Amino acid sequence: MYLFGFGSLINLNSAQKSFERTITQDDLIEVELKGYKKVWNSIESIKFSDDIEVNGVFLNLQKDENRSTLGVVIKITPKELEHLKLREKNYSCVTIDKSNILGQEIDDNVTFFMTTNEDKIAKNSCKNCFIGQKYIDIVENGLKNYSKEFQDRFRNEALNNFPFEIREGEYNFTDLVQNKFAKIGIKK
Repeated sequence: MYLFGFGSLINLNSAQKSFERTITQDDLIEVELKGYKKVWNSIESIKFSDDIEVNGVFLNLQKDENRSTLGVVIKITPKELEHLKLREKNYSCVTIDKSNILGQEIDDNVTFFMTTNEDKIAKNSCKNCFIGQKYIDIVENGLKNYSKEFQDRFRNEALNNFPFEIREGEYNFTDLVQNKFAKIGIKK
């Protein structure tokens, strides 16, 4: 099975936290996913250094039959998928046919995580919603390891015209299990 990553999982250092094995940049393969687009609307409860709980807004996927979006695929095991479910615990685990992946011939279906629970989808009227600059930095730093065309298109898809205020500073997920898998990783 393969995992499609489209946010922090495009960053090798961030992705590595979810794997017991050592992964390399070569394991993260540039692809295009048809029938979906990236949106900034996935809410996770986070706290910045002021210790006030806010809605952190993260990248999400949304079905759109007329669009496609860039990301990476990585071959994973069922055990690795279970670890990823802890990291991505508020997302729904979606499996699609391998024919939805463009730009790379793969031999199995593809799983990804997207928020489908309406209570976890940020609306434009949300007043306590922030995009963490640190999350943007993780994605930007990950992009440096991909082709120029991939970088430019990815930035155009997701890293401009942010729909929520960007907030500086370190943050933690309020869910301790999720925070461990996202920030510290599986090896520790």
